[in-house]
Amino acid sequence: MDQDLFLPVLSHFENDNFWTASAGRMRYRVDPVKGEGDTPSSLTAQVWEGPWRLQDSTVEETTAFPMTEEGLEGLRDWVLAWQEKINARPPRSVAETIQARDARRAALAAEEAERPE
Repeated sequence: MDQDLFLPVLSHFENDNFWTASAGRMRYRVDPVKGEGDTPSSLTAQVWEGPWRLQDSTVEETTAFPMTEEGLEGLRDWVLAWQEKINARPPRSVAETIQARDARRAALAAEEAERPE
């Protein structure tokens, strides 16, 4: 497993910056979530298989980590595990990736059409 995964330092997220990156076919995004009251701040991470952007893909997992150095290490381990899992899959053809993207777009359009105005 590739241990050379780059993640920003904790202050990147503490300053309300998101992070998105890829490793092979694995894509992920990390968003800081400010805690309110007694709720501590956290990092919410989403992972999906590329090649498409988040909006055109199906998120395979969303999870949260504490916004601490320990949470950042947990995030690193989680991303590395997903990197290994997704990149071990057989590659999809261009037609299959386009079909998956178009299905996701159709599902989003159907959700939008069902929303009350």
